[in-house]
Amino acid sequence: MIRFLLILFLLVFQSISAQDDAKRMTQEKFYAEKKLFILNELELNEDIEKKFWEVYYKYDTQRLILSREIALTNRKLLKNKIIEDFEIQELIQKTYENGSKSLELKKNMMSELSKIIDNGNLVRLPSVELKFRQLMISRARNNK
Repeated sequence: MIRFLLILFLLVFQSISAQDDAKRMTQEKFYAEKKLFILNELELNEDIEKKFWEVYYKYDTQRLILSREIALTNRKLLKNKIIEDFEIQELIQKTYENGSKSLELKKNMMSELSKIIDNGNLVRLPSVELKFRQLMISRARNNK
């Protein structure tokens, strides 16, 4: 019986591990594609590229964490039909705070990047990011 439970545990653990590996590969693939896309659009040289990605990834990671927090807050606002007024006010306040944090992150990232890349690429970066997101959304829709 113990042997059976041990084998079952190992199979479940391997399955979970394989799912994590697949998710990680998907994330790695996504970021690799994003990096190539941005590099092609901005045409950065090797010296600038390294400095650019150090700053970009630092802020992109923070933006990802914040966007998850924003999504969670929005879900709470939209999902709850029966919610107290004070809770609604707290969630609305949290929404505004998250928006402010998001703007501050963008401002700080652009400020740091302005020391690394030229103004033309700095101005183009938000539209390049948007273009990449639209490409990913389009691919996701086509894969359904």
